[in-house]
Amino acid sequence: MSTQDLKQDHVTVRRIRDIAQRCSDRLYEGANIPLEDIDVISVVIEEFVDAFHHGKEEKAYFPSTEIKNDAYAEDVRKFKIEHEFGRRVAQMMRRHLKEWKSGVDGREPVARFLKTYAIYVTDHTGKEDRFFDMIEEMKSLSDKEDRQILEHYEMCKNDAGGSARIEELLRLIAWLEGRDWMK
Repeated sequence: MSTQDLKQDHVTVRRIRDIAQRCSDRLYEGANIPLEDIDVISVVIEEFVDAFHHGKEEKAYFPSTEIKNDAYAEDVRKFKIEHEFGRRVAQMMRRHLKEWKSGVDGREPVARFLKTYAIYVTDHTGKEDRFFDMIEEMKSLSDKEDRQILEHYEMCKNDAGGSARIEELLRLIAWLEGRDWMK
């Protein structure tokens, strides 16, 4: 169940990827996208993907799996490095967005970092899903361990602002998907 929870998060993370990719494409086409919308994309990446989803993986799931097998530990190490890469890409996009908002033309770097983030999500979630499939197939987690991880996920949710904040972030994702520039 804890593994399926993370795979379900990946469905949402891929929705965010699609938004980032479409925003990038539209920026490269010269479309006028409200900078506030790009701000919302940034918030969703920071809070849903990084604080909530990666928080669950890094604080609960990975520590429980990496002690099982040396191969798992190596995979987990790589995933954590990739999480840091994603954080840095998102930070660079935010930095250029801030500059753009202050009057410096940031269209191209914002578009570039949104595109890079979308590529990262595709690659990263694919690798993690294969890892999760392996964990499930090998039945690497006991029922007790699975329950403990799920309990820890609740703490991660609270760290990310609680259920109300997660629901708000999901509404923001749906709102972004409905924006004119997404069509």
